Amino acid sequence: MKKVAIIVQTKEGQLSDSSKSLLSYVSSFSPETILLLAIGDVKFSSVPSSKSVDVITLSDGLWTDSSSIEPLTKILEGFTVFGIKSIQVDNLLSLLAASSTQEMISGIQQFTYSGGKYVINKSIFSGKASLSLTTESAAFFSLNRNFDFSNTPDYAEQFIGSISTVNAAIGSHASIIALKPITGAIPLPDAALVVGAGRGLKDPSNWTIVEDLAKALGAATACSKPVSDLNWRPHHEHVGQTGVKISPNLYIACGISGAIQHLAGVNGSRIIVVINNDPEAPFFKHADYGIVGDVNDILPRLTKKLQSH
Repeated sequence: MKKVAIIVQTKEGQLSDSSKSLLSYVSSFSPETILLLAIGDVKFSSVPSSKSVDVITLSDGLWTDSSSIEPLTKILEGFTVFGIKSIQVDNLLSLLAASSTQEMISGIQQFTYSGGKYVINKSIFSGKASLSLTTESAAFFSLNRNFDFSNTPDYAEQFIGSISTVNAAIGSHASIIALKPITGAIPLPDAALVVGAGRGLKDPSNWTIVEDLAKALGAATACSKPVSDLNWRPHHEHVGQTGVKISPNLYIACGISGAIQHLAGVNGSRIIVVINNDPEAPFFKHADYGIVGDVNDILPRLTKKLQSH
């Protein structure tokens, strides 16, 4: 693995924590060349790495098909490319893989590299099972958001070598109709902690107890499909088979029965805590921890406990 490119995301111009972890992790393989592909504004002047790092910022052009991706494909010839799973990252990796002769592997839970071979453990069937495989042909890797970086060595910060911009090629077959930015402190696909709720809250006015708990934890909020269908919460918070798929370190499900469609969106979570007043709720069978009780009583008590520490 001589040449490595990493798709990183930024927040207010700085590398996100998950991007820093990925950079340090990939640096531990001692590649000769490290290239960052930055999504978002770049204001940082140094990165946690043992080597000099060059940065390419991706323009706001449309990275939607083989023609739009062509300039980036040429630059990345001979590179192994890593990213942490998100809609944006997986879309970019899949386009790059489709434009090359090498495969993309997503949903990676564990990853080792030795002797030119990649040994991978990945989630399959919406997180219901895992698959172990060895490959030499893959060059594009999407790591689950709850990938374990705990044993990654720390690296002293080094100044980056250069910053440049790559624009999407003219002639893309897609166009932007409207941009509707998602508001909120923590984007749901990027969150390490998520508090989700369903119709067990009984009324949309009760949602403040979910937001209070999420704020105390530093977590993002999510909801089940029935809740978004009722317009209690915006659609971008809908987690499930037809919504956002998440893989946080902790997912707290409040008043959600655990229909298979919802489970398909949260099975990648490292730890699942279920709070429900129905002891027969199917979600308890998939939970690491369960609390039987009324969410309208338990959530405020949990929040108060967290705020007192």
